[in-house]
Amino acid sequence: MAMKAKWSVAVIYEDTGAQDAAVAFCDELVKRFWAEHSFEVTWWPFARLEESQIAADAKRKAAEAHLVVFATGKPIPLHILHWTEQWIAERNQLEGALVGLPCGDASAELHCFLRRLAHRAGMDFLTRVPQTLRLAPESPEACTQRAHQVGSVLDSILRYRHLPPRSPG
Repeated sequence: MAMKAKWSVAVIYEDTGAQDAAVAFCDELVKRFWAEHSFEVTWWPFARLEESQIAADAKRKAAEAHLVVFATGKPIPLHILHWTEQWIAERNQLEGALVGLPCGDASAELHCFLRRLAHRAGMDFLTRVPQTLRLAPESPEACTQRAHQVGSVLDSILRYRHLPPRSPG
């Protein structure tokens, strides 16, 4: 049996209402992909990111995360803006997605800010659970290793023995 791919998710949320939206998102994510993926979810409320040690831990988790979820409906506080600059600087071009969950009276400006943040971090921008979870391999070696694997579809193609039709002679 193949091991499930492990996806890390960092959730940054404004308040309990936004946390509820993030919980619903994560529940749907797990429900849709539990057969192929396991998830490690960390939760970071805006208020706790004012504490230097908590902010440092959250920065490290967000810099390494496959998915970074922002759940808020209000303008992002200054300390969170500074924090976002720190984690995207440490991301080192890792692929992933930033999820902007609309909460309450989320403005177009907030949506644009999160979209630009995703772009600057080299991430896709999502507003809901994606249809698929797939990233490019992290290294050429991983790509080569994957190329040498024969999956079930390729295996069935290789085993199919079909003679071409013959024209009547």
